[in-house]
Amino acid sequence: MPAVGSYLSRSSFTCSLHKGGRVHLLLSRPCPEFATEPAILVNSHAPSGRLTSARELAEVARAFQGVLVVDEAYVDFVDPGSAHDSIALVRDLDNVLLLPTMSKGYSLAGLRLGYGIPSRGLVAPLVSKTKDSYNVDVVAQRVGEAALRHNAEAAASWDFVRTERGRLARELSSRGYACAPSQANFLLATATSQTPGTASRLVRGLAGEGIFVRWFDQDRLRDSLPITIGTTAENDTLLHALDRPLRA
Repeated sequence: MPAVGSYLSRSSFTCSLHKGGRVHLLLSRPCPEFATEPAILVNSHAPSGRLTSARELAEVARAFQGVLVVDEAYVDFVDPGSAHDSIALVRDLDNVLLLPTMSKGYSLAGLRLGYGIPSRGLVAPLVSKTKDSYNVDVVAQRVGEAALRHNAEAAASWDFVRTERGRLARELSSRGYACAPSQANFLLATATSQTPGTASRLVRGLAGEGIFVRWFDQDRLRDSLPITIGTTAENDTLLHALDRPLRA
């Protein structure tokens, strides 16, 4: 199962989060000595929620001599109107491996079930050199199969998240928070001069209200709050709390 955003690789490109939440991909240099190593990219990006287009991914894959692994943990929440088609990458290129998971879109985080969609030339090496003999247990397989048989219910959940994501982004923006355009099941809301206090103070104040959001004490993220899209009632509870003075 993809370990979202927790990879460490000597890859030939860097991915940085610039102001406004925009993700930039930069090929630093050709690295023939790393030709057998994977470069791993989380798309939609965590924690900004930004989506790197299939066209940009193709440019990276063509410039990279190793295998480009695209972690697609949040791909189910991508707006269909964006016409994002990552499957075309594995059809057209020979060094791309997509890693979707059932943890997010199918609400099966405890199952730890993911799968790979490789370019044709990667199938044999993955099966013969990488695949473990018992990499997925029988229970996980059966539950995963059952989830796929109920794809319509899952799709309805994705639609709900997209709708609430847009509403919550608008509501937060009206309260002075800057929200990066997200194609995931969360928003990255950045505190501004119009918001009451710093992000760290807001985290403590919300915790006092029984609302828990993550906070990263890191450059370019210190003023931001990654907020998971909840139910309508949960999102409204968050908004009402932000409308009241919060005690840090």
